Amino acid sequence: MLQIMIVDDMDIVRRELKRLKLWGDKTGFVISDEACNGHEALEKLERSKFDMVITDIRMPKVDGIELLKEIAERKLCPCVVLLSDYSDFVYARQGLVLGAFDYITKPVAEEELEKLLQRAKEYISGKRIEEQRIIQLEQKLVEKVDVFFPQSEVSQLIDAIKAGHTKTVENAGNIFEIVYINLNHDLIKVKSLLNSIMLEITNKLSASCKWLDKYADINAIRAIDFSGANDPDSIKNRFVSAIGRISGLIARLKHGTEDNGIISQVCSYVLENIDRNISLSAVSDSLFMNKSYISEVFKQKTGLSFIEYLTIVKMERAKKLVGDGRLKTYEVAELLGFKDIEYFSRLFKKYTCLTPNEYRQGMAGENQKYPKNFGV
Repeated sequence: MLQIMIVDDMDIVRRELKRLKLWGDKTGFVISDEACNGHEALEKLERSKFDMVITDIRMPKVDGIELLKEIAERKLCPCVVLLSDYSDFVYARQGLVLGAFDYITKPVAEEELEKLLQRAKEYISGKRIEEQRIIQLEQKLVEKVDVFFPQSEVSQLIDAIKAGHTKTVENAGNIFEIVYINLNHDLIKVKSLLNSIMLEITNKLSASCKWLDKYADINAIRAIDFSGANDPDSIKNRFVSAIGRISGLIARLKHGTEDNGIISQVCSYVLENIDRNISLSAVSDSLFMNKSYISEVFKQKTGLSFIEYLTIVKMERAKKLVGDGRLKTYEVAELLGFKDIEYFSRLFKKYTCLTPNEYRQGMAGENQKYPKNFGV
């Protein structure tokens, strides 16, 4: 059965639709859920799959046209039908332009809706066939592209990122050139292979740096956005930029190239335990080393005092927590050991050039400033 969600702010309209003797074997459609506004509908669409949404045009919060736009942009449902009053015809026509399958007037006539559902079933079936065809084509493309994979160069790039080498961006550019030449300048294949390369890089980094997901949205970094990039320079810039973001973050957080060296051990402990309000004493106890010795060696090897480094790590963790939006500012501050919330907010702004609220609202974009040597 094809699943329908009804969206209308009036209970009586939803009840009348559900009472129609159309649902089930007669049409192949069932009403499996309902929502009283567009906002609630979007939440449900994100959690469950529906084959059709029947939505009123005029609703509070998110109206039918806005809901249609969101569904189309995010590909949440293949078929949207608008419920329209006679006075809403202008909006209904606008909805058709934006991708609605059709509109139907209120009160809904059962015979008219039945005919619409018959047409919609064919439409949805055609969409499914087309989506399956696209998936098959993409799979074939991946199979062809995977015949060539610059494994040696990618492995070297991963090692350079982990070691904090300054030439990682240059190495990424070289990989693009190798891919571009070996795939005969076919930009579609180039994009596909670069995404596979980024998947390999992020998977290997996540496996070796267990703490990485505390500071970075790996999925966001992994999926390079090539939309609108239709020339070699644009594609190269986006790939190199993605590599730059992940390598820059790791370079700020992990110092030292020795797997078991003291700096590497200190950094790993701090990065893995940052949510536990750690201190130099806690690090020295865990590593069975004198804290004065740790402090002296750390400053000598990295150019940062332990407190400066700890603050950088806390701010990077704060960025992730604030950006997630699940914790309030004071909760983030408390988790990271800041008793004075105003001090935490000033420190956060000094580090990011934005207040926590500004950062949370998504205003910290690609031009975010990161100090090379951040002091308290």
